[in-house]
Amino acid sequence: MKESLLGIILSRVGYMALASLLAIGVWIVLLEGLDVIPLIGKRPWHVWEWLVTVDDAAENREVVFRNLATTIRDAGIGYLVGITASFVVGVIFVLNRTLEQMVLPSVMLVRSIPLLVLTPLITLVFGVNLVGVSVVVTSIVFFPALINIMFGLRNVNPQLSDLVRAHGGGTFTVLVKVAIPSALPNLFASMRLSVPLAVTGAMIGEWLATGEGLGGSIARAAGTFDFNQMWASAVVIATFTMTMYLVVSIVETLVVRRFGAPVGEH
Repeated sequence: MKESLLGIILSRVGYMALASLLAIGVWIVLLEGLDVIPLIGKRPWHVWEWLVTVDDAAENREVVFRNLATTIRDAGIGYLVGITASFVVGVIFVLNRTLEQMVLPSVMLVRSIPLLVLTPLITLVFGVNLVGVSVVVTSIVFFPALINIMFGLRNVNPQLSDLVRAHGGGTFTVLVKVAIPSALPNLFASMRLSVPLAVTGAMIGEWLATGEGLGGSIARAAGTFDFNQMWASAVVIATFTMTMYLVVSIVETLVVRRFGAPVGEH
């Protein structure tokens, strides 16, 4: 029996809540076990007080969430472009192995450059602006997603492919009718894994280039020893990342159940 939509949502939210509680527990145990003073290592209740209960909590929230909106914009654009480009390029490479053998080594070479080195080069070319940061995010999302999607597109049951060809279908028909539905789990796995990658890439781009968003604000807070803002920003961006991961996971379950290959055919 297929799980209901409500059941899917509740189960995913439950697992995420347990993961959050575990993370909070590890956070407290590490700081207490390492005897980090509260001035530097803020505990969960310190973050709650700074964001919710102190007199200037409203101003604190306004600063953090304004920067969060900028980071969401930077990460979101690069994320969507990176996932879309990886899917389109993956389909092209699967249809044309010669092109793949010509281009893929160059892509691997670029991806082997550390992000801290690549980011200044990208911003020099595209500018210290939204475009530059979005390109940084796209570059960090694109390659892992491409490899995963290509694997899914090629990991097709040959019996299904032969059946489509026996009814007069060509390579493109096999791709649409068999390969893409079979690759949906790989596509959504890439989308899930790319959520934290996109956020990390955006914050690194903001830190090294634009000085905006949470990446820039955390760097400035570190310079002024504003540890409350640093920890609060880290908690807020971690919460956002986990929430988006949860959303993609729920959408994945629904889409794969509706359009993916039946169990045992992938």
